[in-house]
Amino acid sequence: MASMFHSRNDLVKLLELAQCCIKASSDKAEVDQVIELAKSVIPYSSLVICFDDIATPDPQASRKLLNYGYSDEWVELYFRKSFQLQDPILKTAERETGAFSWDLGYTAEAPSKEFLDLSRDFVGTNGLACCVRGRSRTSSTLISMTLPVHERAENYLEALEYLAPHLHEIFNRQGSLNRHSLMAPEISQRELEVLHWAKEGKSTWDISNILSISERTVKFHFGNIFRKLDVLNRSQAIAKAIHFGVITA
Repeated sequence: MASMFHSRNDLVKLLELAQCCIKASSDKAEVDQVIELAKSVIPYSSLVICFDDIATPDPQASRKLLNYGYSDEWVELYFRKSFQLQDPILKTAERETGAFSWDLGYTAEAPSKEFLDLSRDFVGTNGLACCVRGRSRTSSTLISMTLPVHERAENYLEALEYLAPHLHEIFNRQGSLNRHSLMAPEISQRELEVLHWAKEGKSTWDISNILSISERTVKFHFGNIFRKLDVLNRSQAIAKAIHFGVITA
């Protein structure tokens, strides 16, 4: 593997970018700042991030897909024609444990001529990608980027492999792009209040007094919460709500 660490300045820029990732929340503005800074390390022309709370990212859900530079026309075509089912980069990312060049994906997989022609026209053929999975394999982040034709993808594999886990962790933190809260069902403000007080150990009677509502209404809210979170009791509801990030531990 060729190394991009061919100067002290390159290494310093990469370490500074990693520090920026460590400090960033998952708010969109902070993620955007990190992605823009990444250009000083890897000179991409377009970049996409797909993050999920499962081991293999599903790019279909737009709320889990961040697009930096790819045309809206290409994104619309990609999903309308279900190209995610044959995309050689996605298929290679499922089995590779580190960063890889797009060349490797196209060598290992054989997509349709239509995919090859359209992807060549819209995004080119020079790029690199990396998929990071959480230790328990209950989360994943795929980063894929197009490079200018004069840049060799192999020169930046080491940098992406170092950077990708830092990017992955950003989406585990509090903010609008927290991977778990994005997967959460819609919980109303009143239901969140009921969950909060249940987490604090309050009974149905306690919650009804705190919120100035009837015990029957509290039970009604719990019924909705159990249905939305697909759980059977309060302790499961609290645990799942904390996992999704809709309430704090």
